[in-house]
Amino acid sequence: MKKLSKVRLERAGQFLCTEARALERAWYQYEFENGSDEAVWKELLAFQNEDGGFGQGLEPDLRCKASSALATTVALQHASLLPPSEWKETMIKDCFRYFAQTYQADKWGWEIIPQEADQEPRANWWNYSEHSEHWGNPNAEILAYLLSYGHNANDELRSLSSKLLDYALIYLQETCTRHEMHELFCFLRLYDELPAHAQKAVAEPMKQFVMQSVVSNHEDRNGYCAVPLQVAASPTSRFYSLFAEAIPHDLDQLIDEQSEQGTWGPNWAWGRYEEQWRAAKQEWTGIITLQNLRILKAYGRIE
Repeated sequence: MKKLSKVRLERAGQFLCTEARALERAWYQYEFENGSDEAVWKELLAFQNEDGGFGQGLEPDLRCKASSALATTVALQHASLLPPSEWKETMIKDCFRYFAQTYQADKWGWEIIPQEADQEPRANWWNYSEHSEHWGNPNAEILAYLLSYGHNANDELRSLSSKLLDYALIYLQETCTRHEMHELFCFLRLYDELPAHAQKAVAEPMKQFVMQSVVSNHEDRNGYCAVPLQVAASPTSRFYSLFAEAIPHDLDQLIDEQSEQGTWGPNWAWGRYEEQWRAAKQEWTGIITLQNLRILKAYGRIE
């Protein structure tokens, strides 16, 4: 079984500690060098705004300083990986305050990015629009956090989450195309938080969603697409069994694709704002390198 060598791990760590954002550096030190979660919180909260939401380029393809549902869900992804603490309680309450202020009843959810996004450098797919073809992104993910951390929400949000749950289940069963990869990732987070009866009700639509969105055969992949390791980042992942045959090859390939500098980078580009894209690309390289080290560690593929 192919494994990432100690030397290759050290190269990745060197990049993360010297060339990546301070946030990814803190994460690497926390997960691989016995660093503190307090350091992670310090760097994460630097992206938070006074309204409780997150922005400031936390999602590197959107350089918008203003808060967005997109960046706030990314922040909650970080928070979900950290142990309970006062930092966590306070941050989640602030995020829920932002969500309470920005909910749009006529859309049954939240706009993924604000109008202010159009005034800042960004990837060509992050242009503001009032309408979205894929309700689940970001709404299914926001609902997941409301279900998981509901004790931090006010009465209005807790009541809203019950209505949104009914809406989400109907949408998934009847309206959702079950093809779009980013919407899938949002529903995967929601699926893990559903009560047992709701999980049972949408088990087949979710399986179909996964199978239709993930390209399991490496020969069929064409650049930017969902791959098994994004759905099954560890052997304990819910849908691991669907891709058990493909994953060993993908892990080998992941190791082979590491650069001489110890990194993995994005396989996309903005096609505009070249100076800002270079900065975003560097940030993505740190994010993706950290993510891949986590995957290899979870599968026992690091020496």
